[in-house]
Amino acid sequence: MNLSLQSSRALTLVGYEISSTTDVFGEQGVKDPEIIKWRSQNDVIWIHADDRAGRDHRELLLISGIRTLRIRRKGGAMTAREQLRILSSVLPRLMRNYGERPKARHYSASAVNEVSRPSLRPEQI
Repeated sequence: MNLSLQSSRALTLVGYEISSTTDVFGEQGVKDPEIIKWRSQNDVIWIHADDRAGRDHRELLLISGIRTLRIRRKGGAMTAREQLRILSSVLPRLMRNYGERPKARHYSASAVNEVSRPSLRPEQI
């Protein structure tokens, strides 16, 4: 999942400095190592839903020192509306956690259903 353009634009409107991979690279389909490298050079959080990223790029993630937020998608798919709902709920908590626990660099977020409060949990890579 790329952060949808709709979600990134909506979050920008309420004060978050956020952009999609398409905004940054000008194209879709950018490979994870390139994204991780750019995030590391620009000290920004990688918001993604790639369940394999932690496994496939574990060493690169650890060496790069980037912070990540993995959105867990029930059934493997998510609408932009659900993505925005989860992010708008967890981003304030995530930013607080990064301030209070700077060594915890990786988190995951999910929601049980459309009305549940999204969860935010530290995650081991």
